Amino acid sequence: MFALSLLELAAPVIIAIAVVAIAVAAVRGGIRGARSTPSPGVLEQRLEHLDRLHAAGRITDEERAEARARLLGTI
Repeated sequence: MFALSLLELAAPVIIAIAVVAIAVAAVRGGIRGARSTPSPGVLEQRLEHLDRLHAAGRITDEERAEARARLLGTI
């Protein structure tokens, strides 16, 4: 029972770390050729997620601005 609770608590943190790693890699040019046009709802969700990461102090102003520019460049 305790292990399940610990896993449930750790899952959002693990997901957030993965998303940040992907965003940072994309911003720094580690992901090439991944330009596909996201649907408007998906784009809004990604932008909101970047804003939440920034507000939580997980990404810098510069990383947020670069990631937003990259996302907005896909439309």
